[in-house]
Amino acid sequence: MAVACAVLWALGCHRAARSSAGAPAEGDGDEQAAEASAPMDGSEAAQWAAAAQGDPEELMRLQDLVGCEGLRDRAAQRELRATAIRAMGYCPDMSELPWLVAIADGGDDVEARAALEAIDEIAARPRRATDPEDAEELHAGCAGLLAIARAPSRPRLRRALAVRALRMLADRGCVRASDIPATLEPK
Repeated sequence: MAVACAVLWALGCHRAARSSAGAPAEGDGDEQAAEASAPMDGSEAAQWAAAAQGDPEELMRLQDLVGCEGLRDRAAQRELRATAIRAMGYCPDMSELPWLVAIADGGDDVEARAALEAIDEIAARPRRATDPEDAEELHAGCAGLLAIARAPSRPRLRRALAVRALRMLADRGCVRASDIPATLEPK
């Protein structure tokens, strides 16, 4: 029991090192840059190449191989970014939701759509007992999605995908169903 508590405490401390907006805590930037530029072994490189084709099974295998934080670290490399974003849809928790929302709110339409589709994949999964551990990330992500959904300056497709994800996440308590826009005004 003591070992389990120590492991959970360590995981909580590691997760607390990131801000609720999903950005690295101070001092993590150098470490993250080093991880992103670290050379890949042959099996990881082969899995990135296979996942780049967009096959869901290959994206799942990639996520299993490098983990959600590994995907985020490798997303710093422009040539791996789109694949990393798509693979994050298979992360088992909400830890990367704020980061995906930040990508969805960004200027690049292709990356924004990939991020919103990854969020959709995460939101479609049934609620699990571990979800309360991700409450901070869930609420930050839902707040960002709600901002996208309500912003008439954003492209209609982005707003529609944000609304869809919010509707799926509403039962998790991150946003009231009544706060989600019912209709989208044209841009």
